[in-house]
Amino acid sequence: MDKFKIPSDIEDEAKKYITDVCDMLESNGVMESVDTAALTMLARNYSTFIKASKQLEKDGLTVVSDRGNIAAHPAIKIANDAQTKAMKVMAEFGLTAKARTKLPKLDANNTPDSPLVEFMK
Repeated sequence: MDKFKIPSDIEDEAKKYITDVCDMLESNGVMESVDTAALTMLARNYSTFIKASKQLEKDGLTVVSDRGNIAAHPAIKIANDAQTKAMKVMAEFGLTAKARTKLPKLDANNTPDSPLVEFMK
């Protein structure tokens, strides 16, 4: 497979995370070329989550409208939407604790048990 190219316009934290994800997928032998679109979506949504979270840290959770009304900061919805989308892709790749429990265990020696061993189980 060609090496996955991490989008250059995402946050550095997202680049580091996606690098770690790619390393894990490659080391487990489950990385395929068809995964690049999903990995790009994960990278972009995670980066959007980070950007929105940083904006919220800077501005606070509320904004004041031109009429003086206090409302939730628009970045809250952006962060929540990006987080939801990223978590869906993460689950597909087994990148959450719960998702990993549903994946088949990768056997290092990949040798099936003999019929006798199967019978004895």
